[in-house]
Amino acid sequence: MKLYTFWPMLKKEFREQNRTYRLVISVIVFLSLGISAPIITWLTPDLLKNLGNGATIILPPQTATDALNTYLKNMVQLPALVLILLAMGTIADERSRGTAVTILTKPVPRSIFVLAKFLAYESTLIISLILAASGAYYYTSQLFRPLPVGSFVILNIGLLAFLTLTLALTILCSALVRNSIAAGGMAFVGFLVLVVVPNLNASISRVLPSVLFRPERVAQLAAGTAPLGETLWPLLVGLGLAGLLVALTCLVYHYQEI
Repeated sequence: MKLYTFWPMLKKEFREQNRTYRLVISVIVFLSLGISAPIITWLTPDLLKNLGNGATIILPPQTATDALNTYLKNMVQLPALVLILLAMGTIADERSRGTAVTILTKPVPRSIFVLAKFLAYESTLIISLILAASGAYYYTSQLFRPLPVGSFVILNIGLLAFLTLTLALTILCSALVRNSIAAGGMAFVGFLVLVVVPNLNASISRVLPSVLFRPERVAQLAAGTAPLGETLWPLLVGLGLAGLLVALTCLVYHYQEI
């Protein structure tokens, strides 16, 4: 990789994200979801009592594991959609506006053009996820009990793998078409496939990161009884698929007419 062209491209992407407030939006959404998960779990029994209209609603005592499950459910849904909305125009918009032509007439390989965009958004994702996880862990510790650190880290790596896969799919869709709305629609369909297909096929579900977010697997990780192979394999597959999608984006964009 030609670092003398890669670093300026990466700095350009960071400046673009700061100028359009993409980093700020991502951090606010992620952090809000991370903090709200344990708080909502803590307040759920009282909220149900107020909504009971005279009926008695009995819930088992809420635990740190319940807060963790709420956190994972929140982080799988809205953050993925936010990533799609933020990244769907990353290549498509530059092609439609003609700025990609200006950049690529300089000695900038197309693969570096794509990788700089992916790594800039991946950095935004990592920063946002670390803040969300820190908020969720702190408030869960305050309201319930501290979560097992090792299990919590593994689950957040699983979230990173899942969201990275969604991001890589979005950037691929942005490279395939010139319209950011169309790219976002394609990426959203791909995201639905990632969410729905594992529920329909047990063999597929075992190799995707989303298997780690199932309540029974979360309970195993919290108890330290989850098999190591069944935990590491989905993480490796998720990150590997994301890498393949980025490589495919570089290949597609290399032969594409700008």
